[in-house]
Amino acid sequence: MTEWQPGALLTLQTDRFELHSMTREDVTDTFISWLADPDTMLGLNLPQQRLSRAQAVRFVLGFDNRARFCLGIFPRAGSQIGLFVVECNPRSRCADTSVVVGDRAWWGRDVVRETREALLAFLFGPLAQHKVIGRPHGRNFASIYNYKALGFRCEGVLREHLLAVDGKSRLDQLIFGLLRSEWLARHAERRK
Repeated sequence: MTEWQPGALLTLQTDRFELHSMTREDVTDTFISWLADPDTMLGLNLPQQRLSRAQAVRFVLGFDNRARFCLGIFPRAGSQIGLFVVECNPRSRCADTSVVVGDRAWWGRDVVRETREALLAFLFGPLAQHKVIGRPHGRNFASIYNYKALGFRCEGVLREHLLAVDGKSRLDQLIFGLLRSEWLARHAERRK
C-alpha cells in the first residue's frame, strides 16, 4: 500500500482485486442497479433502494476517508463488482464493516475473504484500530462463513433482533469481532 493520509482517497490491492475510495465517477448505472436488486439487498436485510444518480452520489461522497470509508471492489482489470462500508469510532478504535458483492458473476468466488484481508491490514495497521466487527443477520450464511474463515469470533446473538425485509418474520443478528491482537497472532502463525 502506498502512503495514505487521512482524508485522501484510499487504494488497497490484493492479488486479484483493488479496493478504492468511491468517487462520483464510480456511481454507475450498474452500481445503482445493485441497490435496487432485492436479492443483493437481502444479504443486508435492506429493502430495495431506488436512488436517483444524485442521491447515490450524495451517499458515496458522504464518506470522509478518515473514519468513514466507502470502498469499491474492482477486479484488477474490470468494472466494479461490490463495495465495503467502514465506520470507525475514533474514541474506542473499533471499526464496523459491511460488504456487498453486487455482481452475481462473482458470488461464491472468494471475493470477500480476499478483499477483507486487505481491509483488515489497513484497519489494524495505519488506522490502528483495536477491533473490527461485523453484524450479519442469522440467515446470511455466506457472510457468517467469511467472518469465521478470517478468524472472527461470534461474540453474541441478538435473538429476533431484526424485522426481516418482508416485514413479517424476525431475524437474529450476529455480532462477529476480531481483535488486533488476534489478527497479529494469526499472521505470525502463518509466517512460521
